[in-house]
Amino acid sequence: QSLLTELVDGDEFHDFLRRYLPYPIPSSILKAAASAIGEIAAYPELYPEVHSYVERRLDIEKTLAGRLKTLSPTDFEDLLHPVFQEDEIILIATGGVLGLIAGALQTRLGWGGPGATRRAILTIIATLGSSLALYAQGKQEEQQDEILVSEKKEQVKLHHEEKRNEQVRSSTLRRRRSSIVRPVVS
Repeated sequence: QSLLTELVDGDEFHDFLRRYLPYPIPSSILKAAASAIGEIAAYPELYPEVHSYVERRLDIEKTLAGRLKTLSPTDFEDLLHPVFQEDEIILIATGGVLGLIAGALQTRLGWGGPGATRRAILTIIATLGSSLALYAQGKQEEQQDEILVSEKKEQVKLHHEEKRNEQVRSSTLRRRRSSIVRPVVS
């Protein structure tokens, strides 16, 4: 259900249909198609045959299970990273606090010999500094990736607009040529 809902949410689906369907199809028909799919997504109880057909054809569970099994550990981590990305700073901070508590307990209980407290504090400061540096580097890389993705999307959008304009111009020229009245010579 949410797959269909996401598909037709906004103007993206209409734009997708406009790009890949022949241009003579009116926008009203494309909007009607998008609206119908939106209704099917919103009221699955009214259209159980469509939902069961989509589930059977897509077989998402089996497809995902098969593809996830083929991922390497690094690829699997890359797949899951965005899920936890929002809470990443919380996880890092929690780990730092727990490490601080464990280190403080160790030094208070006398483990580590003379000068353990000073070494523990230096270790904590170094660990916090390196964690913050790695976090900042990750954020900077994310921003650069977002910029590259948005630039690529803009290039693709411009390319599609150029193709669409070219199609409109060529169909307009064809219509003009066919509508020119040629004098009949006797």
